[in-house]
Amino acid sequence: MPHKNLKTQKRDGALLPMLAVVMLMLMVIVSLGVDIARMHLTRSELRTANDAAARAAVVEIGNSQDISAAQNAAMEIAARNQVAGKGLSLEADQIKIGHAELQPSGKFAFSEGGTFLTSARVTGSRNADSKDGPVSLLFGPMFGVDEFSTDAASAATQTHRDICLVLDVSGSMNNDGKFDALKEALAAFLEILEETPHEEHVSLVVYSTASRRVQPLTTDFFLVNDAFSSESPRGFTAIGLGIRDGIKSLTTGPEGRPHALKSIVVMTDGKHNTAVGPNKAAQEAIDERVTVYSVTFSNGADKGRMREVARTGRGKHFHADSNEQLKEAFRDIARQLSVSLIE
Repeated sequence: MPHKNLKTQKRDGALLPMLAVVMLMLMVIVSLGVDIARMHLTRSELRTANDAAARAAVVEIGNSQDISAAQNAAMEIAARNQVAGKGLSLEADQIKIGHAELQPSGKFAFSEGGTFLTSARVTGSRNADSKDGPVSLLFGPMFGVDEFSTDAASAATQTHRDICLVLDVSGSMNNDGKFDALKEALAAFLEILEETPHEEHVSLVVYSTASRRVQPLTTDFFLVNDAFSSESPRGFTAIGLGIRDGIKSLTTGPEGRPHALKSIVVMTDGKHNTAVGPNKAAQEAIDERVTVYSVTFSNGADKGRMREVARTGRGKHFHADSNEQLKEAFRDIARQLSVSLIE
């Protein structure tokens, strides 16, 4: 039988310890990577929970001017958001209620208290002093580190908004009572805005094969409702043209306010099929500092594309399958439009 010579045997024997060292190093790198990824994810989840809690507190304080109710709303929303596998627990002293003032830099500064409450600041923690405690590491104990701590703060405030509603009046809106459903959703949207302490200005653009502004920015929401009620569905679906006219409505002419935050809410029940694409128009909106929210209605709507439009426009996408869901989507947007994260 063949035998290895002595040099080969010595070389094989020397490789085994090296392989063991390499394998150990790989295990260390992998375990460190897992724990570092867990730390990054936890920080991201904590920030998301804080943001949601601050928004909820501001919505409640705008409705009631009740500090305890606002703190409770923040705590309830925080508990629904997972941070390292469990809902975030907040105490009342982690939720400060006050007001925010626009600084010369263009940013808002939060201050606790005030004669009229408009803002909230939430500080969430996962550390030894917090209700949820620090976050356990999976492999850290191998290196003498069992856990890590993190905290973050988010602040939100009610803000003045100039809003353009860009609504679909293409031929498909004639089907299944969708046009009447949109009328009701528009009324629900404006009703929420009427209840906010700030003065929102609203304009209306409608689109089908072409697009046109039918109501300039106004505080008289009856004019907006009346202008839409006079429309009748027909034609194709030029979503991009609608967004472009929405941008013009907010950024040109004497009605726009230079310090108001500007947002477009674009709604469709179908698929873009003529003229400039909505994604390109959404990028144009961001270039003009206009945020774009999108709403899709019914199974025939292009949810994927309109979700991307909202992502490009740094807004949010909402989908509705029923008339009631459409109304709730517009209500949700109205509530969110009057609240902005400032920290």
